[in-house]
Amino acid sequence: MSLWPAAPAVAALPAVAPGETFTYTLSSRNAGPSVARNVMVHDTLPAGITFVSSDDGCTAVGQKVSCGPVDLAVGVTKSWSILVRLSPSYEGDGSDLGNVASTNSDANDPAQANNTNPPVRPDGPFDRKSDLSTTKTGVGTGPVVAGQQFEYLITTKNSGPSDAPNAMATDKLPAAISFVSSADGCTATGQTVTCGPVKTLAAGSSTSWKIKVQLASSYRGDGTDLKNTATSKSDAADPDPSNNTSKPADPPGGLSGPEADLSVVKKAATDTPVAPGETFDYRITTTNRGPSDATVVTATDKLPAMLGFVSSPDGCTAAGATVTCGPQPSLGAGDSLTWTIKVKIAPGYRGDGSDILNTATVGSATKDPVPANNTSAAAGPPGAKVNPPTADLGITKKAVGTTPPTPGATFDYLITIVNNGPSADAYNVTLADKLPVELRYVSSTPAGCTETGSVVSCTRSTPLKVGESEQYVLTVRLDAAYRGDGKNLKNSAKVTADNIDPRTDNDTSTADLPGGGAGTPSADVSTAKETVTTTPVAPGETFQYAVTATDNGPSDALNVVLRDTLPAQLAFVSSDDGCTAVGKAVTCGPAAIASGTSHRWVFTVQLDPAYVGNGSDIRNIATATSDTQDPNPDNNTSNPAGPPGNLVKTPEADLVIDKKPS
Repeated sequence: MSLWPAAPAVAALPAVAPGETFTYTLSSRNAGPSVARNVMVHDTLPAGITFVSSDDGCTAVGQKVSCGPVDLAVGVTKSWSILVRLSPSYEGDGSDLGNVASTNSDANDPAQANNTNPPVRPDGPFDRKSDLSTTKTGVGTGPVVAGQQFEYLITTKNSGPSDAPNAMATDKLPAAISFVSSADGCTATGQTVTCGPVKTLAAGSSTSWKIKVQLASSYRGDGTDLKNTATSKSDAADPDPSNNTSKPADPPGGLSGPEADLSVVKKAATDTPVAPGETFDYRITTTNRGPSDATVVTATDKLPAMLGFVSSPDGCTAAGATVTCGPQPSLGAGDSLTWTIKVKIAPGYRGDGSDILNTATVGSATKDPVPANNTSAAAGPPGAKVNPPTADLGITKKAVGTTPPTPGATFDYLITIVNNGPSADAYNVTLADKLPVELRYVSSTPAGCTETGSVVSCTRSTPLKVGESEQYVLTVRLDAAYRGDGKNLKNSAKVTADNIDPRTDNDTSTADLPGGGAGTPSADVSTAKETVTTTPVAPGETFQYAVTATDNGPSDALNVVLRDTLPAQLAFVSSDDGCTAVGKAVTCGPAAIASGTSHRWVFTVQLDPAYVGNGSDIRNIATATSDTQDPNPDNNTSNPAGPPGNLVKTPEADLVIDKKPS
């Protein structure tokens, strides 16, 4: 008996990919001399190869394949073919796929060495092949309305033959569809959705992902531009890439026309009650609950007889008692729009407000699936009542001029008080203006205002009639020592009276400094130099100079330094005021000088003992500087100052003689 396990046939096959099938042919020959009874062939397949079938009746139990039994006459050969499959997940190089077959019979075999063939293995390389296909469908029954969310189901199938590593799907959504979320881990970058990768997608299996998307609320197309596809890929070669991309998918159930559920709320802008003849605001707020954008949005409001339309900052208009707001070309899904209308209660109204309730109604050119909420609940006046007639006092305060004040300078505030009525004169009208500590009250026009602490008060002696106004000019001074930018110097004036004021929001007015801030500090520093006495001195004697720096304002002068370069005939001696000298250069200070004040330094000098002049050549000057801007630097240097009395006495020498015998 001898065995040939189809090595030539296998060698003729193309390279086997994981998951593919191939055929082994096993041949057993009886070399004699006797007939071989019950001849069998056995082939134990390696772990990476599995038995599939055999047209020649071979069977398998686990990995062991058995063929036969048959009887073989002397010289006769019997062949069996078995179809096997390389594991779809195989990742090896083939070295572990070698296997042997053996034959035996009931007869005694005198040459058993040839009963087993050498190991045979299929040809490589064993590169994976995975035929991926993709389907994409809309989930649900639809139809979809602009602005609604819906789901797509993307399925990737691996038809093999190999397992597919890192299988994934991508889906580039059209511009009108945006990614929302995915419970299956899909993510989006821009319009491209990526699902996976699945580490290994076994041959013959599928994986699916659901992605939630939203159709743009502004979409108005017919849906033909919404068809889109998904594409699958993996790290394995795909023998048929033609089915990697799905057929174009539509939203589930197609499209339906846009729908926008508009609701409206109308209410008074405040809760503060008003009086007859006064105005107040209604706010009409329209909300688009979606799902689609609403186009040509309009609100209408028919006012009751005791209310009259005054104005609207939002462009609402009135025809008789009917107020119309809009149309607004588009209101996005989820957005709200508020119109404000100002109305006036008739001066002759004497009710409590319960009979002036009214509603607003909203509509658009887009179908509304819930028209029941298109009309607001009835809204009444602020606070749901109307006050008795009262006096609405208003006040405005503003700085006069646009030039920022320099510290130390004065400027004016113009304060205007008005009685807006609508029906009562205001009594004991009082203006109170609390100034910050950096501002000092100077005067008022008209006169009669008083100051207590930092509060300036002005009281009118006669009633302020409806529609009448009163003006006050307050003159104040910015502290000369102030060094800020003025932004913290906002201050407010408030008006009060004995009447009930239906509005308090206009009783106070706040103003900045002129120009919105403080100007750069400016100090006009001037210098004077003189001798302390007028009594002339002789060469070698000392005398004193007094140098005075004066801050002529308007601001305080900081770090004022005085410098005096002495002539050659004078020498610095000392100074009780802290002046020092380096050579002939005398320096005094620094000192801070308040606006309108002066600082004086005195220092002692000595006239050269050898001096022979009359003093006219030793006149000298002093100059003051400051860290504060000086608007008039011409007076920073003093006039020349000479010796006391502007002359020098005749030299004096007290000679002493001492005579001794030698």
